[in-house]
Amino acid sequence: MENMSSRKLALTVFFASVVINAALGIFSLFSGDFGELQGKVLMTSLSVSAASVLLLSMFPAREKELLGPVPTVGMALSVLGFGMLVVLVWTEFNADNLGRLAASVLTFAVAAGYASLVALAIVHQKFRNIVNAAFGLAAVLSVLIVGSLWSEPEGDIMLRLMGVISILLAAATVSIPVLQRLNRLVINDAESIVERQYTHVYLDQQPTICLNCGNAGIDIAENGTYECESCDGRYRVEIPG
Repeated sequence: MENMSSRKLALTVFFASVVINAALGIFSLFSGDFGELQGKVLMTSLSVSAASVLLLSMFPAREKELLGPVPTVGMALSVLGFGMLVVLVWTEFNADNLGRLAASVLTFAVAAGYASLVALAIVHQKFRNIVNAAFGLAAVLSVLIVGSLWSEPEGDIMLRLMGVISILLAAATVSIPVLQRLNRLVINDAESIVERQYTHVYLDQQPTICLNCGNAGIDIAENGTYECESCDGRYRVEIPG
């Protein structure tokens, strides 16, 4: 009940922000000449909408208690980062320290959002290393981006390194949905095979002996299946009504 209430609240806040910010954006575009004030209103509208989308992307992982505190921390960083961005828009947009701090916070927020979405993927255990690699690459890339914001490294070594990590991260990201789809197909095929191995019969009551050889040593499972040790018969008994 608590999860449903929090989900409903999150969706209500999200759609309310979308409607309000869409109205603000349209107002800024059609309220006379497009000047500095209209630009600030539009940037504020876009910032609030982006924050809402980023928050919503982390909500399912938080609801399912995936990745520990990462989704919760990411949601807090999203609010903080976009809040600082709005402050920059309405005060001094070129304030170096606050600008770098806002960019750093938003970088980690986006990384948390990415990890929260990837955590929802269900892949076979032998492919979990690809998912874990995506987590690691996203974390390393975010640290390098923040480091470059504050240190301003000389040369292009840092850019090349971030480019390599970005390519690897993109490859892992593209692979994960495919692996999830393959995992679903394998599960469905396995369920179909198990389903075909049982002979379906319809009776008025549960049998006490094997329907094939008459062996009395059968044990009916809760789902109505049993396997006879004498004749290796496999039956699924269903009682209509």
